[in-house]
Amino acid sequence: MRPLTTFVIGLAGLALWATLLSLAGRTIGEQPGETFEIEDMPPEWAEAAPSDDPLAPAESGMQAPPEAEIVPDADLPGNQPTGMPPAGAADQASPSPSATDSLEVRPVSPEFFASPLNQAAGPLERIDPLQPPAEKTPERVRLVLLPRPESVEAGLIAFGSRNLKLSDITTTDRMRVCPTSKGGDWPCGMVARTQQRLFLRNRTIACDADSAEWEGTIEAHCQVGELDIARWLAENGWVEAPEGSPLGGLVEKARSERRGIFGDDQR
Repeated sequence: MRPLTTFVIGLAGLALWATLLSLAGRTIGEQPGETFEIEDMPPEWAEAAPSDDPLAPAESGMQAPPEAEIVPDADLPGNQPTGMPPAGAADQASPSPSATDSLEVRPVSPEFFASPLNQAAGPLERIDPLQPPAEKTPERVRLVLLPRPESVEAGLIAFGSRNLKLSDITTTDRMRVCPTSKGGDWPCGMVARTQQRLFLRNRTIACDADSAEWEGTIEAHCQVGELDIARWLAENGWVEAPEGSPLGGLVEKARSERRGIFGDDQR
């Protein structure tokens, strides 16, 4: 029973829907059509007549901006004026000999830089470049290696029968005695020689002598490694310095501090 009832209700619905469509079409067909003339249209609806110029703006309530002047680009092909040579033709053309000869130049050599107001014009002349000055090599101090030094006294070294005195200092006599703060004396000369011997320790020294072979006594600056022997003796107060010596300040400082031979017994 239920499927039959559903089928009957469906048929009734379809019939009702067809009836409504028929009535609606009949009602629309009976109404008269409304017509109007173009004169009845509002002014703002009127469309402007098309212009023959495609670039002309449409006539409307807004005013078109003034057109900018269009200048053709000379760099683009086809925009060059008629009768003018193409770009680059003037650069490719070689100057005439008369134009080249009429150029006024002035000398600009390093030895003479002329003013255009004081020097007559002339052709430009190519000169050879100046050679750079030769670099001067610094003079190297010749060092002579002297092995097995023997301390004769502070500031004096012997190599067999040859003697070498250290520059910028005064040797300290090994027989010299110095006073103490208590009123006595002590053999400062012997102690100074011993201190130099301990400093050298029979090591090879380097001196700025002309040759490793000489006769008698020479004077030179000597070093042990990177230490200057005379400077070490002056700093520690074991020698004195003559007037004008570059080591005089070190000797005076050792004297004020009572170091070495300027102090008490160092034994």
